[in-house]
Amino acid sequence: MEPKATSAGYRLMMPPTVEKSKSKSRFRPEQETVAVNGHFRASIEPMPLPPFPHAANARLDRSTLRRWLMLSLLVLATGLGGRPASAFQSDDDAAALERRIVRTFGSGNHEEALELVSLYLQNWPGTPHMLYNRACGLALLGRREASAAALLEAVEHGFRDFAAMRRDPDLASMRNHETFTSILEANRRIDRGTANRQFEAWQRRYGDDYHYETDTQHRLHFATGLDAKAHADMKQIIGRQADQLTKTLFKSPPLDWCFVVVPSKNHVKEVFQRVLDVADPARTPGVYLHGTRLLVTRDIGESLRHEFAHRMHWADMDLRGQRHPMWVQEGLASLYEEYVWNDDGTIKFVPNMRHNIARRQVQAGIALSWDKLFQLEPDQFLAGNARFYPQVRSMFEFLAALGLLEEWYEAYVATFDQDPGGGKAFEQVFGLPVDQVNQRWKSWVLDRGSIDDRVDYGDASIGISGIEAGDGVQVEQIIGRNARRAGLRRGDVITQVDEKPVRALGELMLAIAGRKIGETVQLEIRRRDQRLVIAVRLEALRGTVNER
Repeated sequence: MEPKATSAGYRLMMPPTVEKSKSKSRFRPEQETVAVNGHFRASIEPMPLPPFPHAANARLDRSTLRRWLMLSLLVLATGLGGRPASAFQSDDDAAALERRIVRTFGSGNHEEALELVSLYLQNWPGTPHMLYNRACGLALLGRREASAAALLEAVEHGFRDFAAMRRDPDLASMRNHETFTSILEANRRIDRGTANRQFEAWQRRYGDDYHYETDTQHRLHFATGLDAKAHADMKQIIGRQADQLTKTLFKSPPLDWCFVVVPSKNHVKEVFQRVLDVADPARTPGVYLHGTRLLVTRDIGESLRHEFAHRMHWADMDLRGQRHPMWVQEGLASLYEEYVWNDDGTIKFVPNMRHNIARRQVQAGIALSWDKLFQLEPDQFLAGNARFYPQVRSMFEFLAALGLLEEWYEAYVATFDQDPGGGKAFEQVFGLPVDQVNQRWKSWVLDRGSIDDRVDYGDASIGISGIEAGDGVQVEQIIGRNARRAGLRRGDVITQVDEKPVRALGELMLAIAGRKIGETVQLEIRRRDQRLVIAVRLEALRGTVNER
């Protein structure tokens, strides 16, 4: 989740944890932390499913198996929060036994590991990830039918990381087993069904106030309170970014569906509080909830680009069976907040307001060293979001400026099991120790200089105060004489400055900062259902509120 705590940072829902051994991945109970209100919600919970015989050698009619799986996964797909999967008598005992199981699997002693799994399940029966581990162990021993029964039991008790299951090398012997393929087929059908139900529920609740559309190529449903042009612009932004990320970083398009919502102005508070459980909607520009594949944004500018990068990255992590640390997730998402398209169809990332913050940190000697940054726990990262978001965006912009972003990500996912922090990938790409790469980044930040990201009193300004309107900045008050003479009115929404889109207040600030008094800018505005272009001669900023 990305509530905007300050102008410097967002906050993100913490990812499920996946414990790794050097040679083998084992799954742990997946929990999500909702940073905005600090409570925990389990992403796996026990649910009543249709009875199923778990005889180790049972062979099922394919249609029966599919019907049971579809009904079971339907129940799972509608469970979006609740109790933890198991009421552990002792978390310490469970964790200690789990570490022992991981070590034993890693040593290749699968029989002993299965005995330990059985002991775990005796004490904490029905634990989904441990039932899944049992299926993996049985598959490694060539006991395919027993493994199939264990997979079904794991699904019945709440296991649903099907992307990791699809790629798990321990289940290689199960790839062509009827149970394995039926589970994945049922999940694909339910995934589309869940997205459809969200889409239909929104239509029932909000009716004709929204534009509704489905993009089958990118597996997206849309519901937006925008006008037709802004809706089309939003679709183009997402589509181009999706294609660029698939071509460069992630290589494969998402397999799941996502529901994208831009609430109308009248519904923002209700949607963020009721649907997203966000206490302060005014400080939250956007949210992506991977558990429900729901993306909600108040604007179609940097917030949309940030959240959609999260959507694409989470889909890639699912396909790889990896959960990247917060600095990687937020660094990539923040990187995509601001970019321009080159004539050849490539992207050039450009600095936004985070750059000056990162530069001041380097100048003051308070930028966190990379070795420490790589070790931050999610809650530590989120607690320091105003400090860390600018730094991690700058690190990724540094990679992109050197033409090394794709190479780094490829190296990172390849070395993730050995070093999830990312240091090994930097060393591999640069051929230098991490601390030396860190110093190169600092030099790059300082040499780059600062950008003009403020409009202070006396600076050139349009002469208005405004608020965000989803597709631009809505004029709240006319302060300057020139703006009034040009014909700007209260309620107008500024969507472009000199043909450059401005979708949020920060983008309008960057478009005006650094201009000179007396310059004339061409503003595209939306006035009710009309689109107009108005020329405004910039004048010195005066007054007391949010002038631009």
